[in-house]
Amino acid sequence: MSLALPKAGSQDIIEQWLYFNEPQRAVDRLIKRFGPLAPLHFMGQDHVFVLTAGGAKQVFAGDPTGYDAFFKQGFTGVSGPGSLWVLTGAAHRRERQLFAPAVHASHFRKHGDTVRNIARHYIEKWKPGQTIKAMDTTLAISRDVIMRLVFGVEDGKLMDEGREILDELRGSASPLIVFIPQLQKRWFPPWRRFDRAKDHFTDWVNRLLATRRAHGGGSDDVLGAMLATKREDPNTPGAGGSPMRDDEIRDELITILQGGHETTASVLAWALYELGRHPETLAKLQHELGSSGVADDPSQIIKLPYLGAVCDEIVRLHPILAECARVLTAPLEVLGHTIPAGNAVVISITAIHHDPEIYSEPYRFIPERFIGRTYSRSEFLPFGGAHRRCIGAALSEYETRISLAEMVLNWDFETVGTDRDVRHDVALGPKHGVRLRIKAKRNPV
Repeated sequence: MSLALPKAGSQDIIEQWLYFNEPQRAVDRLIKRFGPLAPLHFMGQDHVFVLTAGGAKQVFAGDPTGYDAFFKQGFTGVSGPGSLWVLTGAAHRRERQLFAPAVHASHFRKHGDTVRNIARHYIEKWKPGQTIKAMDTTLAISRDVIMRLVFGVEDGKLMDEGREILDELRGSASPLIVFIPQLQKRWFPPWRRFDRAKDHFTDWVNRLLATRRAHGGGSDDVLGAMLATKREDPNTPGAGGSPMRDDEIRDELITILQGGHETTASVLAWALYELGRHPETLAKLQHELGSSGVADDPSQIIKLPYLGAVCDEIVRLHPILAECARVLTAPLEVLGHTIPAGNAVVISITAIHHDPEIYSEPYRFIPERFIGRTYSRSEFLPFGGAHRRCIGAALSEYETRISLAEMVLNWDFETVGTDRDVRHDVALGPKHGVRLRIKAKRNPV
């Protein structure tokens, strides 16, 4: 028999600060206080934190029509009303179906050399004996991969301007303007900075669209797919459909940028951090890459088992997202309790990825746990799950594996000091950007 949900608790100021700044400590406190299901009222809404894989499985199995977008008002202001983050129902389903071919793993396989060359360009700047902040390199790689594979920009003035504008947009993001939409006002300095950066991005996208259309628009990048897309009006089936409006394209491009730039850069930086702290793991990965016979073939590199295990362990130990969430439009039963409509259901990726019942020694870096073992989609969920799983997951995984292989094949390095996960905007990343000491060059790039 399903039980009524216990009355929602409240968060003190320390718990609220931890939620925004140190999600791991926040969920540890929730587990101790509530167990696997934590009902909380904060920021004007009832939330239920789901802290186990079993609970996540039940949420993912729910009917998509029973869910609305989480923090919809905040994400609408940041990314626009046409963003996948805020669309729901049939509109959300159609949008995912339209973009699915352009962001499928098979689409990116022919771009392996492009990703590798971008990574090479930036790691060529490393010098033996130098101490660097890894995020400076990984952000540049991730940005340029997006510029090439998503926006279709390769060089020239648009590339130079785009790099500057994308960096400005990333640097102006703040979790406060998403989680507290009432702060999306010109009097609030972080919002004013972001709004100005978004205007610059919009102007740049408009010029990019004009240039692409002047040259026929077609290309094999994600923007090319958007320009070629025809949306069929459900009221006039068979009429041929209409192209995406410029503002709709802008909203989806900013969503891809915000969802894929700093997140992938953080994964790469954390990989360097953990490998630099574990020389035996670094040596094992270098041996696999060097002895595989496929070092010059990105399409084969991404299939190497230990490289895949290292990358999977990184996003387990250092999740890209602390949580994924939905707002209920109909009651839902989770772990024997009925959660009423109107509640936000928040699946804690952080809690599940550090659950000792799933992962032994969950706070240790052990890539071998992914060799010969497959985890379910509710046990290992770095990109969320079900109908709202990150649509850019394939590109992120592809870029991470190829870029990391280039770094590991060509350089020896070690980590300097310690770092920790903090919330940068909505996503997580290393607080100090990961400091690395470059030891020696291994093979010519």
